[in-house]
Amino acid sequence: MYGKLTSRRTYLHFALPSLIVLAIILFYPLGYAIYLSFFRYSLGEIPKFTGLGNYVRLFGEADFVDAVGKSAVFTGIVVGVQLVLGLIIALLLDSIARGRRLFTLLLFLPIVVTPSAAGLILKWMFVPDWGMVNYFLRLLNIPQPNWFDSPLPAFVAVVLSDVWQYTPFVIIVMFAGLQSIPEDLMEAAKIDGASGFRTLFGIILPILRPLILFVVVMRTMDAWRIFDKIFVITGGGPGTATETLTLYNYRVTFNLLRIGMGSAIGVWTLIFLLGIIGVYLYFLYRREQWG
Repeated sequence: MYGKLTSRRTYLHFALPSLIVLAIILFYPLGYAIYLSFFRYSLGEIPKFTGLGNYVRLFGEADFVDAVGKSAVFTGIVVGVQLVLGLIIALLLDSIARGRRLFTLLLFLPIVVTPSAAGLILKWMFVPDWGMVNYFLRLLNIPQPNWFDSPLPAFVAVVLSDVWQYTPFVIIVMFAGLQSIPEDLMEAAKIDGASGFRTLFGIILPILRPLILFVVVMRTMDAWRIFDKIFVITGGGPGTATETLTLYNYRVTFNLLRIGMGSAIGVWTLIFLLGIIGVYLYFLYRREQWG
């Protein structure tokens, strides 16, 4: 018993520096933000305690509700498109015999690019006069929109940018899951005369369900918190057409200097993401319990 206690203390000594750094850079700012969210506080003014007043006032602000709606629509579209495309391409990749390693290596390229750099590249691609996107649209005799002057084209541009960068992540996860499916199970399905769709919905998707749930949760959290890419491509414009919740939080906190309200928005976002994680753990635990 004494040896175990000594060993635990030794481990704690090694972990203590990391815990201190984590407390300084994570827990203290988080706690301070939660504290400020209970105050009506603009920079240069004396904070005034309002309790849950900031949280109540949020839902009375049209811009906040609009930003939440845009974030929900953006998240739903990009996660759905990335999941479907990722699964289709992973199935195609699993069906080829040669070139898998090369394709897998190439898939990592968009992921390793930082979102701000990817946003700058994609912004140039969508430039109306000399951008690559409009160039190919002209070759196909398709009308070329002025991507950043109208709400719908601007929103489509930021959706396409996120789909381009993060679909490879879904492909890689799904492909790894496909590699783990026992070959004898697939062979048995072929011998029984199961069609491709029956094999997909009867064998492949049930086996990949934990990975699909994992991908949906991870991409939902990332898409809901997107900031830098949209900030670089459209800046939230035209007007507020592409202003998601994080961009609205940036405007409230750093442009309008409403520190208390900005903290409340951040805490609200944290609660939402914790709810997403809770749903994921619930379904994962239920599957492990019931099989």
